[in-house]
Amino acid sequence: MELDVGWARIALLPSAPYSADGASSACVMGVALERQQGVHAVAGEARRDFDAWPGEFALAAPGVPVFSESAHGGEYVLVAVEPAVAPHVAGAPRRLFRGQRDAVALARNLRRLLLAQQPDVQQAAQQAAQLLAHGAMLLNGAPERAGAYGHDRIKHARVLDAIEAGLATPLQLDALAALAGMPLLRFLRSFTHATGMTPHAWITERRLQRARHMLRSTNLPLADVAAACGFTHQSHLGALLKREITHSPAQYRSR
Repeated sequence: MELDVGWARIALLPSAPYSADGASSACVMGVALERQQGVHAVAGEARRDFDAWPGEFALAAPGVPVFSESAHGGEYVLVAVEPAVAPHVAGAPRRLFRGQRDAVALARNLRRLLLAQQPDVQQAAQQAAQLLAHGAMLLNGAPERAGAYGHDRIKHARVLDAIEAGLATPLQLDALAALAGMPLLRFLRSFTHATGMTPHAWITERRLQRARHMLRSTNLPLADVAAACGFTHQSHLGALLKREITHSPAQYRSR
């Protein structure tokens, strides 16, 4: 899904296998909305494994060669901006900022607009401009959030794996906090710091992502899709889907 707003091109990249190799003539901003793993190389560096988490916000200058490949991919919002509009990004070869809650919120708004029956170009441009301003703030001296990217990252990786394995079942926050070896309040802060979303928001996001995948790829009844994704009832799935992407499950499937 792509949308041209004149000074920028906005795209929603799906959770699907991909291999990309090249350099863009634009300044590129990207926000991960799903965890993905693969191999990449930036600016001629040796290829190495990567594990991108939700909430990662990347900025790259024009002409920076990037190779990236993943067997599964992950949902990702990408905004390619004309260099003249983003001189601050044009001067940064490539920077990565983690746990960006504001960037996640803007990316989810852009996703909603991209998936709408009739995308609002003006509103999409406004959201993209806010994302650009957020990038400028980070590049102009705001420190990178690194608190959960050491020992805590290992703990949260276990939590992310447990959530993925248990999406169809009730997930208790106190049990996830125990898995991370943290008191509940510290876990809530630390997880949000690491991913840009609270644990509850991330669980809901992943359930909706899985439901959207099942709606696209299967003919299962809506009640079965809802149950397989951990929703108590198909009406719950329908209400959340309508809120996040403006479509009912039936409308989304028909597209």
